Amino acid sequence: MNLSKTVKSILKVLVSLGFVAWIILRTDWQEVWFYLSEIKLWHIAVYVFFVICGMIISAHKWKMLSDFKGIRLPVKDFFKFYLTGTFINNFMPSFIGGDTFRAYEVGKAEGKYVAAASTVVIDRITGFVGATILVLVFSLLNLKTILQNDLLVIIDSLVLVSLFFDIFLAMARRFAFWEKMHGLLPKKISELVRELDHYNHNSKILFRSVGWSMLFALVGVALANYVLFLSLGVKIGLRDYLSVIFLISIVSAIPISINNIGIKEWAYVTFFGFFGVSASIVVAIAIISRFLQMLLSFLALPIYLESKVEKELIQ
Repeated sequence: MNLSKTVKSILKVLVSLGFVAWIILRTDWQEVWFYLSEIKLWHIAVYVFFVICGMIISAHKWKMLSDFKGIRLPVKDFFKFYLTGTFINNFMPSFIGGDTFRAYEVGKAEGKYVAAASTVVIDRITGFVGATILVLVFSLLNLKTILQNDLLVIIDSLVLVSLFFDIFLAMARRFAFWEKMHGLLPKKISELVRELDHYNHNSKILFRSVGWSMLFALVGVALANYVLFLSLGVKIGLRDYLSVIFLISIVSAIPISINNIGIKEWAYVTFFGFFGVSASIVVAIAIISRFLQMLLSFLALPIYLESKVEKELIQ
């Protein structure tokens, strides 16, 4: 098991290095530093404001999912755990996953660890579905331009297929044969699957979760990053921008690199490059975005250390 994790970590490092090398060779770094120097403090403040708003939306959504499972905590706790999970993913991706931390913290009060884990899984799934819907909606609104770029057509098609696959899985769980499959799974996995199936009996909670996910993407991703584009005077149509920004968030979330280093910057350069935005500007925006998000998540360090000490005392 440790060997498998080591191999995966090495492969992720190699992928990150490959993308970073591509970015280094493709980018005029003197221009990047110039654009970085153009960012004003108030631009940063507005960006951080929208990112925090996005986190509050995500915390509310997560609380809603947890309430459905009978795990009731103040929304401030969900915000705190969400921020700390982001900190863990940013600074310690190889030790403990942020999602594992989130599930543990929410479930420990009543010992509902499996139920808590299901809230994190559904949070992730509905987040992906919400972003997928936005990708498809804004791609259709900008269809003529999208059809002129083969790569965008291919990736949008894959996103559409993934959405249909998610819908198929959700429907398949309603059939009798799904129950028979539970007996073939390890006990812990089977328990988690049953907790996830519980959501299928109340489609309203899933639709609401997807709706909150879309609101998060619009505020915490699209609006926040658009502030940085405007601050550097990037001239890009709103339809063009919206047709790729959510696609970038999906591509960046693919777990093939360390903390999406390299792949996020590649996606910025590639997709915005279709609309004539220079690589130097979007690399500068990607760097600013990454730095500010890491700096913001670093505020959760005391919470993480407190939780770590608590675990050691329990052990």
